Amino acid sequence: MSEENIHLTDVRVEEEHPEAIKEIILKGLREYNYAFLGYYEPKRFAIYIKNNAADIIAGVYGFSVAFHKVLRMEFVWVHTDYRKQGLGTTLLHHIDNYARSKGCSIIQVTTLEFQAKEFYKKNGYQEVGSIPQWFYGTTEIFLQKKLAS
Repeated sequence: MSEENIHLTDVRVEEEHPEAIKEIILKGLREYNYAFLGYYEPKRFAIYIKNNAADIIAGVYGFSVAFHKVLRMEFVWVHTDYRKQGLGTTLLHHIDNYARSKGCSIIQVTTLEFQAKEFYKKNGYQEVGSIPQWFYGTTEIFLQKKLAS
């Protein structure tokens, strides 16, 4: 443990380019977590659908951690003009297949209460928790799906 004298004036805020700071924090967190979780490296991915004009009209962005058999969808989106046409369900089908190909048995996602909770439930996800009034007074809902082996 360092005996160095740290002062409140040493605290900084970075808003313009925080990515380098993020990498330092993430590296330190992973080093600490290693004793509890072992090595893990998230594998980023995007699965998306284009229309005839080659515009992206729906997609999922997230990461998988094959070592821990988990896939997390961070962002799921279908363009307003293309909703209610089965594109979201198509994406989730591809996510299931992608997760299996990466050795994952659990898929996780969050949604706000006004977004897609019922859609996920209809597609086999179970609500596992929530944070009431998290963002602009709306509840964030955590869901997961266990894939059959």
